[in-house]
This record gives sequence, C-alpha cells and structure tokens, in this order.
Amino acid sequence: MRQLVIAGLHKTFGTHRVLTDLDLDVPAGSLTAILGSSGSGKTTLLRILAGFERADGGIVTIGDQVVDGDRVHVPPERRRIGYVPQEGSLFPHLTVAANVGFGLPPRQRRGPRTRELLGAVGLADLGKRYPHELSGGQQQRVALARALAIEPAVVLLDEPFASLDAHLRASVRTDVQQIFRAAGTTVLLVTHDQDEALAIADQVAVLRDGRIVQHAAPQDLYGRPADSGIAKFVGDANLLEGRRHGGLVDTVLGRLPVEDSPAGDDQQLVTVLIRPEHIELRPAGEDGGPREGAGRVVECEYYGHDAVLRVRLECGRDLPPVIVRTAGDHKLPPGSLVTLHPRGRVRTWPR
Repeated sequence: MRQLVIAGLHKTFGTHRVLTDLDLDVPAGSLTAILGSSGSGKTTLLRILAGFERADGGIVTIGDQVVDGDRVHVPPERRRIGYVPQEGSLFPHLTVAANVGFGLPPRQRRGPRTRELLGAVGLADLGKRYPHELSGGQQQRVALARALAIEPAVVLLDEPFASLDAHLRASVRTDVQQIFRAAGTTVLLVTHDQDEALAIADQVAVLRDGRIVQHAAPQDLYGRPADSGIAKFVGDANLLEGRRHGGLVDTVLGRLPVEDSPAGDDQQLVTVLIRPEHIELRPAGEDGGPREGAGRVVECEYYGHDAVLRVRLECGRDLPPVIVRTAGDHKLPPGSLVTLHPRGRVRTWPR
C-alpha cells in the first residue's frame, strides 16, 4: 500500500489551463473518488498520474518516490500503477487468463498468480474464454484482475462503470469495492456520477475548473458542502433566499435554525440549503396552523421505495418548485394542497 500525494499541480494546453494549483492526498489503502463534470480536468489528472502526460508544475509522489516534479519524470512502466479505462480495453485475441497475466514476467503468466486473481474477482472457471464471450460486467472484472496482477502501488479507475446498464453498474461497483478492500489497494476513481462516488468512496474530492474545491468524507460532502455550487452538484438541493438573525434564518418556509455558527452582521442576506429529504409534507389544513410554507404538488416521480415531489409555493410563484423526497406510499398526487415543514438545521452561505 502506498500513499499518493499531489501538490501544486499545473497543466496547460496552449492557452487553456486545465489544472491549477491542485492539491490532493490519497491515504494508503483508501478509495478516493474524483468527482467532476465534463471538462473539469479529470482525465488530464489521471493521465499525469499514470505518466502519459507531464505536469507543467507541481509534484506527484507515490509512497516516498517523486514520480513527477521539477526535472523528474518516472515513465509509466516504472510507476507500478494499475490503470483501468472506461471500456476495460481487453486484448480480443487473448484468453481471459492471458489478459490477466499480460503484465507479468513471461515465466509467471501461467502460474498460480493468474488463477488467484481470477478467483478473487469471481471468474475462476472462465480463464479459457475470450473477451467477446463475457458480459460487460465480467469484462470489467477481468480488467481489474489485470490491473492487480502487477501488485500495483496505486490503481487508477477512469469511469470504469459508465458503459454498464444501471442494475449491473450498481452490482459491479459493489464487487469492485470489496475486491480492493480485500487487497488493501490504494485506489483513485474518476467519475461524474455523484451516486457512485458517494456510495463506494472513503473520500470524495470535487474537481471544478481544474481545482479541488472540496475534499471530504461522503457524509460531510453531502451534508456540509463548501458552497452552493457543490450543494447542487452533489445531490438534489433546494437553494432559497434568506436573511440571518444570529442562529436563525428567515425563508419562505419560515424561520429556521442554522447549522453553522453565526457569522457576519445581523440581517445578513444568505443562500439557504435544504435537502429534499429534510422536508416533511402535510396535507393543507391537517395541522390547523397557519399557511406559511403552503403550496401545491405539481409533479411526482415514483421510484417504489420513495418518491420525489415538486411543490409550487403559494407565496413564491416566481420561484422554482421545492423538491421534496418522501415515502413511496404517499397519497399526495399532483394538484394536492400541502404545507412544507423543514426538519433540523439548515446550512447557509453569504450572498
């Protein structure tokens, strides 16, 4: 197991700066996800770490070895990095066993190491098959076994589940997580799928415009995003206007307690985050109280275990509908009059 440390990384193509002063620590034996939209610099970062591109500035260290830095560039074949691209990129003319053993010294390719790895990824009986005889999920497992064959210091995963259908993607990523945990491998996963990053990573780093804007455990990233842009990027988010009064904030949904400690002047204008699952819906008039936070259900998306409703507020018809996540057996079809009741403390940012 080796720690991966990136410090002050810069990369420019022509006049376009792709990575800017990027810092990231990936602890030994952990699975860290780089989460970013298209064009954020994810692929460029992976290519630099793998040794396919040189950084214009900064340092990349694996364990105690600098592999990219001032007048230092260790070639890809000497970095002991396992790389799994999006499509797996198996050799179609080689058997599964030969694909797995390809990176090993010739004398070891038919030895027990290949059989052990195929067993570890659940393909012990498929060594004589060819890639075209496997499902998409099986091909990705072969690619993972091939990456592990060289006992890498770090494994880089480049959107490895993107080509799989939704059900298979969830199953394979769980298997992958278990395989790497059992091997104790240091892993860096690049993805644009928020659910994927939150589900399997120990740490998630959000890459935006070539910089890491937040690096945290999944629960902290979702519950305490550093800014409203991250809040919208990581899950559904209701962002409302508010005015702070110390530890409280006034919004269209009422006066709510604030999670973060009071900052700035009283009467400060802020942006307020309320996650959809932190809002309770009640039929209008059920509680006999005032109609603050009253609205009408305009849309319902049913997922079985839960449902996502969009509610147009009576007092804010020019505002986007409020998103509410509730149990799937709710009885609030479109057109229902409801009141919205936020639960818990909310997060705010100065406007």
